[in-house]
Amino acid sequence: MAIDLLSALARYQPYLSPADFKRLLNESAESAATAVRVNHLKVADAISALNQWQVRYGWETQPVPFAPDALQIRAAQTSPSQTHEHRFGYYYLQDAASLLPVSLFSPERQGHLMLDMAASPGGKTTQMVDSMRDRGFVMANDSSASRLAALRTVLQLWGATNTVVTNYAGEKLGDWFPGVFDRVLLDAPCSMESLRQSASHPHRPITSDERARLASRQLALLLSAVRAAKIGGEVVYSTCTLAPEEDEQVLDGLLKACPDAVAIAPPPAELVQAQGLISFEGQNFDPQVANSIRVWPFTFGTNGFFAAKIIKLKDLPSSESQPPHRDFSATGFVKMSPSRLADVYQLAAETYGFDFARTCADLGLDVFQRDTTLFLLPSMYLAHFSSLPYHALGMPLGKLIKNTVEFSVDFVSRFHGAFTRNTWTLPESLTGQWLSGADIRSLEIPGARPGTVIAINDSNGVNLGAGKLNPGRLRNLLPNRNVRAW
Repeated sequence: MAIDLLSALARYQPYLSPADFKRLLNESAESAATAVRVNHLKVADAISALNQWQVRYGWETQPVPFAPDALQIRAAQTSPSQTHEHRFGYYYLQDAASLLPVSLFSPERQGHLMLDMAASPGGKTTQMVDSMRDRGFVMANDSSASRLAALRTVLQLWGATNTVVTNYAGEKLGDWFPGVFDRVLLDAPCSMESLRQSASHPHRPITSDERARLASRQLALLLSAVRAAKIGGEVVYSTCTLAPEEDEQVLDGLLKACPDAVAIAPPPAELVQAQGLISFEGQNFDPQVANSIRVWPFTFGTNGFFAAKIIKLKDLPSSESQPPHRDFSATGFVKMSPSRLADVYQLAAETYGFDFARTCADLGLDVFQRDTTLFLLPSMYLAHFSSLPYHALGMPLGKLIKNTVEFSVDFVSRFHGAFTRNTWTLPESLTGQWLSGADIRSLEIPGARPGTVIAINDSNGVNLGAGKLNPGRLRNLLPNRNVRAW
């Protein structure tokens, strides 16, 4: 173990029993196992799917106490990163501890407004989408423009429709949208001192000045998050560091700044053994800080992590500044007329046996047109944020070609599970060719409608995107995110 990591661990020795400190030393020397979390938008029965994948890929697993739709992979004959399910968004790979923040929210109701204040790369955003089965609205914001492409790709692969991706400083959102959101997640930028060896994030020395700068920004972001929440709403604050300056001390700063406006909720029963610190290096924290959750690497065999659920009791003072404004008409989107929309619904029914009209009503989606492209846009965005400039919104539905619609791969990948026709099981011998992005020629697809986009599945029912059935050729429509050399 590196000397600088040993030095970092030594800071915490006075706050752990000798047995727990020994466990910390042992766990910190090993990389944490990867966890897989099921995509509820594409998988009807999470437990059944996890059981099937364990058998199919030879996974040795252990449960995640706070995430019943996830498993840690301790060993694997087939790596979870090398399956069709992973490539096409049936599950997400992440450290198990990072599943904790979203799991702390109370059960969400359809129609909730949720804000992910520092969203990229998007794992927790997809978990928020899943928590409402895509029947609420998630604003996925990140202040770094360079991180938006990854966030957008993750949401597309997941099949999310009720989302908007924005690029603003999180510190401003509370003043722009005071008291608007039912749930706010702040997975704050941090020093990433998880106290564990990791190939992707090797340990590095963290100075006290760096911690102080981060803590100052974290508190500013947290105050903004609380402002953005409704009274009675919930804010989850989390970091992937165990430095108390960025964890318990930030919560203590929040409680001092607005003592009557917030309360830290007690942890769920399965996490009571992961209590936050009440003092560190001579500084005593507000007693409520003990309700926070400090996951040591030895607690569940994960990376170190910190989280707390905060209930907003009163409004905080706000500057009530105005967010950026753009008339929605400037986006070029035009809502489809009822008669043309009825034609699109009818075409989906004829092509796929799919009740698209009912799905749009169930998810709260409207169909808009821009030039020759159709989009599914969240009605909740239109109701609450229609003038807010964005980076990405909703889902592409398809293209108008003459008098018909060529449905998009995103649409097929998201909703293929409800299709009763115009699907095809790809022979295993053609899988490599297909996944390399090549067309398939000289084949017959019984029952498929010529000239339409068909859903392509493997023998296990995993959707492998879509292709357009032309005479003598199945044109491969896989986007670049799904294509690789075989």
